[in-house]
Amino acid sequence: MQTEEKFNDRLIRLPELEQIFGVCKRTVRRKAESGELPPLRHIGRTVGMLESQVKSYFQKLRHPEMN
Repeated sequence: MQTEEKFNDRLIRLPELEQIFGVCKRTVRRKAESGELPPLRHIGRTVGMLESQVKSYFQKLRHPEMN
């Protein structure tokens, strides 16, 4: 990851993650804990996933041979 990307990586919060993955918050949490989804990050009271990790997750789904 380039240095510039590290500083531009945003935290995607749970309501948006529900829409992205098509499941409820509880399922997002459960799948993140089991390792099926990228890990959740806790910043103060805010919980979410890094955008770069979500993008990487979908790239791996599209190109499983690259895992």
